[in-house]
Amino acid sequence: MNQFRYDYAVIGGDLRQVYLANELEKTGRPVCHFALCQPVKQFFPENHSHPFTTLEAAVTNARRIVCPIPLSKDQDSLNQSGVKKNIHFKQLLSLLAPGQLFFAGCIPDDFSKEACKKSILVYDLMKDPILSYFNTIATAEGVICEAIRLSPVNLHKSRCAVLGYGKCGRTLTDDLKSMRCYVTVVSAFEEELAQAVPSADEVLDFSSFSNRIGQYDFIFNTVPALVLTKEALLCANPVTRILDIASFPGGVDFDAAKELNISAVSCPGLPGKYAPLSSARAILQSIRSFETPYSGHTSHKERSSPKLCL
Repeated sequence: MNQFRYDYAVIGGDLRQVYLANELEKTGRPVCHFALCQPVKQFFPENHSHPFTTLEAAVTNARRIVCPIPLSKDQDSLNQSGVKKNIHFKQLLSLLAPGQLFFAGCIPDDFSKEACKKSILVYDLMKDPILSYFNTIATAEGVICEAIRLSPVNLHKSRCAVLGYGKCGRTLTDDLKSMRCYVTVVSAFEEELAQAVPSADEVLDFSSFSNRIGQYDFIFNTVPALVLTKEALLCANPVTRILDIASFPGGVDFDAAKELNISAVSCPGLPGKYAPLSSARAILQSIRSFETPYSGHTSHKERSSPKLCL
């Protein structure tokens, strides 16, 4: 039986992880960390969580491993900027021991399956419906901030297209409507279009949208598949700002947008940029809900990686 010195190891990620380490430390539980995006003392002079200089030390000394949301940006290596060298999944998996608890968001299926084979309790944070919904709030606020920053026109009474009407699309549509925007929801699914009718000013399928793409001041994509192709972008207005908040690989042909001089930006990790403390507190609540009790979260079906905007 492993004797762990720390209850939690917080590893990698963005400012959400930095704040989470501090929030966990406030609970009085022993916490260590590795590869955080900023030196902890820069944000929290009184933080007493222990810094480790290697992944091995952090993982082998903690009962619970808390990795970022999303776990990876390329489906192969850990999402982190704290150390220069890439941390591949094989390395992380090799260090995990039976009985440890592993927390992260948007965990790839292959990673989850390999961890389960080693008797690791894997909990995908984005399977928590409360945290998933909170994530849409932070993401919508963040992308609205980005849109305002990037555009020469007001959002107020602008023409906006929201591509996709999943959780992120719904929250974003509601927020844009509250700012008096004229919002068109675009989807390939009739059910989503029907659901959007009460909230949006207009609903369109992608074929109809492509013929009218030049009418919009802002286009927000939430679909994690290529929907804004070069063919579609040929008709876009140069003044239009396109913001992609879809999970990897996104939904915009960015090379074509650059070639056509269309402003298109990928906006990953918005909760970590605009609401890291609130997001950290929400993550902590999700971890607590899993731990008390966590016996109901152990099936692989429940742990499979979701297709969500982040």
